Amino acid sequence: MELTLLLWLAQYEGWLVTLGIVIFTGILGTLLARSQGFSTWQKIQSQLATGQMPGSAMADAAMIFAAGALLMTPGLLTDALGFAFLIPPCREWMKKRFLRWAKSKFHIHATTTVDGETHTYTSSPGSSEIVNSYVVPDQKEQKALED
Repeated sequence: MELTLLLWLAQYEGWLVTLGIVIFTGILGTLLARSQGFSTWQKIQSQLATGQMPGSAMADAAMIFAAGALLMTPGLLTDALGFAFLIPPCREWMKKRFLRWAKSKFHIHATTTVDGETHTYTSSPGSSEIVNSYVVPDQKEQKALED
């Protein structure tokens, strides 16, 4: 389908215009993906530093990475999908649907340690509920470490 669209465009607009569009969308998409990827990376780092799970930001990062790959692939349909991944409202719409699907299919379990406290996050398939628990160190163990 991609090839048919490119040949159709080349027939009506010419090969130079078609080649120019493919090169322009590739360069523009790469620049946009790079800038959005950098800001998403900073968001992930700040969430990890505060002990939060960066699930939404990680999904954004994956979609931005996919957008970059799609935009570097010659074709009009792949470019359209790649640019849709780079438009924040479109990406949010697609991310919500993907995360809903993923939560229904996968068991999520994560453990982080912040300021000596261990936080455990779990989510079961079919449940959007996240259980947050804390591990309290044993008093004897704590005293032994201090001595």
